[in-house]
Amino acid sequence: MYRLGLLACDFIPGELRDRFEGYPVMFAAAIASTGHDVEWRTYRVYEAEVPQAPDECDGYITSGSRVGVYDKYAWIPVLEQFIRSLVGGGRPMVGLCFGHQAMAQALGGRAQKSDQGWGVGVQRYRTHARVDWMDPPMKQFTVPVCHQDQVTTVPGGAKVLASSDHCANFIIQFNETMLGIQGHPEFERDYIDVLLELRREVIPAPVHADAVESLGRRHDNLSIMQWITNFLGVK
Repeated sequence: MYRLGLLACDFIPGELRDRFEGYPVMFAAAIASTGHDVEWRTYRVYEAEVPQAPDECDGYITSGSRVGVYDKYAWIPVLEQFIRSLVGGGRPMVGLCFGHQAMAQALGGRAQKSDQGWGVGVQRYRTHARVDWMDPPMKQFTVPVCHQDQVTTVPGGAKVLASSDHCANFIIQFNETMLGIQGHPEFERDYIDVLLELRREVIPAPVHADAVESLGRRHDNLSIMQWITNFLGVK
């Protein structure tokens, strides 16, 4: 059975734990929706816990986080060092949101708070290329997002595969075994709705209103999760 490691960079806010299960449960449900059965191992990266060796798992997913990759937390360099340890080793990794940004930073790029402001709700993106793992193929897709930060400098040799006017580097394939996606295909609509309510005071009112309206859009979470399992080589 495929051994999939979740590099958890955050945890559910305390005030939401009576309504939602933790991020490991969300990721497990998202992977299960593709019809694959995997053996999970979760690492509390926010406590500086990472695999002792790249081959502890067959592949890895790095989660989002409420902090920025530029913040001065001791565990962020630990994560970056582990990311670099995977280069050329054959073990694939997919980073989502913060994980996407951490991969970019670890590999020589840059992520920062974007001049574009908040990206929230269920938003639409366009693809620029088609590679084998992008099956089913989609010229456009919609997926939940919740971020202020973006990858602003793409590492050398990386390829941007999807973007929007708001987020130029939404999907980046950094190399043969590393993929970053700015979105949250593991989030269901009701969780995004609650996050929007929690952040109502910090998100500009017009952006918040557009995000709430966007929750009525059909999302492509399943297809994006299929891309992820294809890239990871889950059988």
